[in-house]
Amino acid sequence: MERPISTPRLDDFPDGRLVIDFIAESLGQPYLNAYLDSVGSNFSHGANFATAGSTIRPQNTTISQSGYSPISLDVQFAQYSDFHRRSQQFRKQGGVFQQLLPKEEDFPSALYTFDIGQNDLTAGYKLNMSTEQVKAYVPDVLDQFSNVIKYLYGQGGRSFWIHNTGPVGCLPYVLDRFPITAAQVDRFGCATPYNEVAQYFNRRLKEAVVRLRTGSTVGSDHIR
Repeated sequence: MERPISTPRLDDFPDGRLVIDFIAESLGQPYLNAYLDSVGSNFSHGANFATAGSTIRPQNTTISQSGYSPISLDVQFAQYSDFHRRSQQFRKQGGVFQQLLPKEEDFPSALYTFDIGQNDLTAGYKLNMSTEQVKAYVPDVLDQFSNVIKYLYGQGGRSFWIHNTGPVGCLPYVLDRFPITAAQVDRFGCATPYNEVAQYFNRRLKEAVVRLRTGSTVGSDHIR
């Protein structure tokens, strides 16, 4: 069983498969239905709580103002928590609910996947923050991310697949919308300041994952 609580990045409005789809294929599982697409969905093998444009930290802007989703990671966790509890309530009714909803024992054996954080970085730049200012709030972003992992662990989750973020400075919309001088463009055509902040985020994310592995709250060796 596989149950991601992650998000595509803001630039990912694809017309094809996402990473989570390839993971499902490799495990021999059907593609995951979106949690919010409840009509006609089969959640017996997992659910997808992702929304395009999601962030870890809630944003103080509307989706029309910034393009970021109002369904941030804390909202996704609340949705997952409701799904965990209510799916078992409905399963007790029998019939089709037992066919379309997961069993209670599926939750601790599920793979929880996360691909989120890049939009938190670009959100700062959209507010005209400098790279140093964006770096300064990364620890808070990752503290909020770590808290959600701990909450999931408290609800029985044991296996976590956590993606790092990609090279922000290579995104077309970053190169098009944000100020970049010729000296800041590397030989690959990417903006080095934005890639540096992505690398900083990934280093701090790795540190957070190590703490989660060794901490008393999440003493799990199943965080990847």
